[in-house]
Amino acid sequence: MITTMFNSLIGQDEVKRQLSFYAKAQNKTGVAPFLMMSGAKGLGKTEFAKEYASNLKNKDGSKRPFLEVNCSTIKNANAFFEQIFLPIVMHNEVTILLDEAHMLPKDLVNAFLTVFNTEKGSYKEYHHAEQIFAFDFAKQNFIFATTELDKLFAPFKDRLTIVDFKPYTVDELSEIVDLVCGEIDFEDGLLTEIAETTRGNARSAVKRSKEVVLYCESNNKKDYAKKDWQAMSYTLGIKPLGLSNIEIEILSILKERGNCSLQMLSAVTGMSRTAIQKEAELYLLKRGLMKINGQREISGKGINILQKLS
Repeated sequence: MITTMFNSLIGQDEVKRQLSFYAKAQNKTGVAPFLMMSGAKGLGKTEFAKEYASNLKNKDGSKRPFLEVNCSTIKNANAFFEQIFLPIVMHNEVTILLDEAHMLPKDLVNAFLTVFNTEKGSYKEYHHAEQIFAFDFAKQNFIFATTELDKLFAPFKDRLTIVDFKPYTVDELSEIVDLVCGEIDFEDGLLTEIAETTRGNARSAVKRSKEVVLYCESNNKKDYAKKDWQAMSYTLGIKPLGLSNIEIEILSILKERGNCSLQMLSAVTGMSRTAIQKEAELYLLKRGLMKINGQREISGKGINILQKLS
């Protein structure tokens, strides 16, 4: 039932309301928009897509089958039509999730421009390689997902309804850790400290939770105290705020050398300028540990983090 939709998933309340609306409309009218789940890695796009799909019904009231495809595995339009659409989708009632949509081959995107232009109805025939492929959107739900919405061809993106995912709050991440850890009892305040190391990422929160479960099971414990967290953090190399070693190295360089250019950081770390900009700096900037005013500069918060590590 729609009323119980997403009960097992935490956070993303706006997404829940949006998808619940579309699922209810689908089950009443037989038609739903073509959805694009958009957001950074680890925000739960695939899990929400699966939960949404699990609430869609066939015409006879039965649960609609679900198919997940990673777009990086689709070589070209021929492969999609011959290996996926023809044997699995056409004439069937099915929901298909096309994940990593920015990896769709160009010729398939061009085909989708025609297929998803449905202003005149929910049925579309597409001619490809001397065959006719029937798209019946009263039977077939198409969901896309991507971490790189900017890479999608704009006219194709305009045919989709965007569902935006937001970073999780620390409280929501704490709930995820508590939920995954089941009957483990945490010392007061510890869930928040653990959640802070998951970098706003639900997938990371689940992974961290499983590490806690392994620690407790291997030590025959049902209570998890700060001393346990400290011991596990030391063993697994978990840093404050979930910082990586290269991020800490950059903070240390900025503290020791003062303001640095991107070129200087590249020379000292041995990383390319692009890798520093796209990987190492983003989280530091997000957490306010460094700033860029022409040159790279460590913040007071960044200095405090280094002091905790010393």
